[in-house]
Amino acid sequence: MRRKRAFLFTLLLGLSIPAAFGAPGDVTEKRVLDEADSGENWFLKGGNFRGEHFSPLDDINEDSVSRLGLAWVRNLPVPDGISATPIVVDGVAYLSGAYSLVYAVDAATGDVIWQYDPDVRSRLASHPSRSWTARVNRGVAVWRGKVLATTADCRLIALDAKTGKQMWSTQTCDLDLGYTITDSPYVGADMVFVGNAGSESHKKNRGYVSAYDIDSGELKWRFFTVPSDKPEENTSAAMKMAAASWSGTALEEYGGGGSAWNEMTYDPVSGLLFFGTAGALPYVHHVRSPDGGENLFLSSVVAVDARTGEYAWHYQTVPEDSWEYNANMNIVLADLEIAGKTRNTLLIAPKNGFHYVLDRHTGELLAADKYAKVNWATHINLETGKPVYDPAAEFWKRPGESVAVWPNMWGAHSWNAMAFHPELELVYIPVIDVPTIVTDYEEGDYSDTLAMLTEVDGEPFAPGKLVAWDPVESKPRWTVDHPLPFNGGLLATAGNLVFQGDAHGRFSAYSAESGDKLWSVATGSGITAAPASYAVDGEQHVLIAVGAGGGIQFVYPEMHAGTDVRGPTRLMAFTLDANEPLPAANAAERVLPPLPELDAVAERIDVGRQLFNWECKGCHGQDAAARYGGSVPDLRYADSDTHAAWHGIVIGGALQANGMPRFELSVEESEAVRQFVLSQSLQLRESR
Repeated sequence: MRRKRAFLFTLLLGLSIPAAFGAPGDVTEKRVLDEADSGENWFLKGGNFRGEHFSPLDDINEDSVSRLGLAWVRNLPVPDGISATPIVVDGVAYLSGAYSLVYAVDAATGDVIWQYDPDVRSRLASHPSRSWTARVNRGVAVWRGKVLATTADCRLIALDAKTGKQMWSTQTCDLDLGYTITDSPYVGADMVFVGNAGSESHKKNRGYVSAYDIDSGELKWRFFTVPSDKPEENTSAAMKMAAASWSGTALEEYGGGGSAWNEMTYDPVSGLLFFGTAGALPYVHHVRSPDGGENLFLSSVVAVDARTGEYAWHYQTVPEDSWEYNANMNIVLADLEIAGKTRNTLLIAPKNGFHYVLDRHTGELLAADKYAKVNWATHINLETGKPVYDPAAEFWKRPGESVAVWPNMWGAHSWNAMAFHPELELVYIPVIDVPTIVTDYEEGDYSDTLAMLTEVDGEPFAPGKLVAWDPVESKPRWTVDHPLPFNGGLLATAGNLVFQGDAHGRFSAYSAESGDKLWSVATGSGITAAPASYAVDGEQHVLIAVGAGGGIQFVYPEMHAGTDVRGPTRLMAFTLDANEPLPAANAAERVLPPLPELDAVAERIDVGRQLFNWECKGCHGQDAAARYGGSVPDLRYADSDTHAAWHGIVIGGALQANGMPRFELSVEESEAVRQFVLSQSLQLRESR
């Protein structure tokens, strides 16, 4: 008999936390302030309270990096890759993977100490539409002996850092309203902060950030990022201001938007918590707010008092946003000399292709310049702080046309972390330089696809880039081109190095000053996570999770991982003069099964293509080409049994327990989709 449990907890191999250290997970605000600059531990996702993704360790440097070797490797049973930057405290690395699994790993050997399974799969069986986001989780936080983890079904959980045993759990959002959580929690002021996702793609919810007591899980405050459709609930000054910036019926019909779904940065000096927000439905502004209004606090950077949640300031990167250019990207705090004065600044490179420098105490705009190809705005007016819009990207004014929008609406920079080198005063951005091609615009919505161009205006063009950005001079210092657009997050170090993994599975070190490639290894799997660095017994290590992670891998797998990398998800730790053999880089190529006969005319197949790309591509890939090795099957390899059961799966919901939703399609429509998928299988066979 299968036993059902709400929470699953497993101790593996009889291992324990390394005894040389004190209480496991002993992280406090004082300790981070006192010790983060030593680099021995990686206390927070961004390394320190400044969110720099910078290591002050310099044993591995531009002169010694050629001696870098593999210290250990650990395969993890996470077929959908890992998005998380590991937290490393006193010799233990903590990280999460798909379905909100949490791992504690010995940072010296790679041995798994414990793992925790919050049983997300069974809890989401009745919500298969969350299957996509359930396969993404971007990490954990560690604070005062606890590992704080989020789940796709909207829970915030505290685990004992020594054993992995659950200490408390709280429901922080409502799964039935379309919410989910893909990001890690954040810590500071002895509280844990958590946002959520889904408000920009589901009706009837508002984005918000919540703060909980670290010991009990008690809710301390909640800040909504958009106003309520009930005026009597908009009592604070911030919500009254926001309510005045909306018009029409979008709040009543759709619920709001503005999710804070990615990295937050806590500043212990000012006591402020900074986070970015997303867009809302309907996507197009004139439908969402027909009588005008900037729709606060969509696509904004927001600062609140970390202890009370009281509004401090905001800066809206895209007022009247119609492209869903959210500002959820990671935030760096830097002290820079601007116009002869030292300014306490906030740096962010949101999806819209501009890099912003803001005063972190007031939100004053100090600089905003393009770090990628942009055609939605010509520039940002520094006096007003507003963008000057460019008609070139206004697809809603050009019905019947295919409109190229730069940057793409998944973002010129997404959740993959940028880094900052405080000595060189350079920002390093993993840039996605491809357009969205918008077609079939309807009232408030549109269909679109990404285009990976290698030539623009007759000149060679790289769809992926690593850009070293000078935030004072407001220009790139150097650029490294990548052949695929979706590459890994970044780590800068005091050894004058920048580490990045790429979509072809290479993990490389570049000169932080010049961009010259100084070292590289083939890992066998595409990489999207950002590395961390720490020391064990005085030896600097660089730790990277390999295995392409993130939700877009399902939609556009060919842009997310090269066809030459088919290895498993792994943790790999590198240190000087280590000589552990590198694992094999490639897995065997898949073999197509015997296929049923294709019996459909071209017009019917085209109907199936349109239905597939509207309903199915979010999980199974554009034109049915899914990610190799992931938990979502590549339907081109479906065998005759799957084709025979097709309508029962698609219409009847036979595989809902596996995360496959049932669709409101007719048998004829379902058959058109099946014939299209089969045509793609045959096309693949003919190409070999």
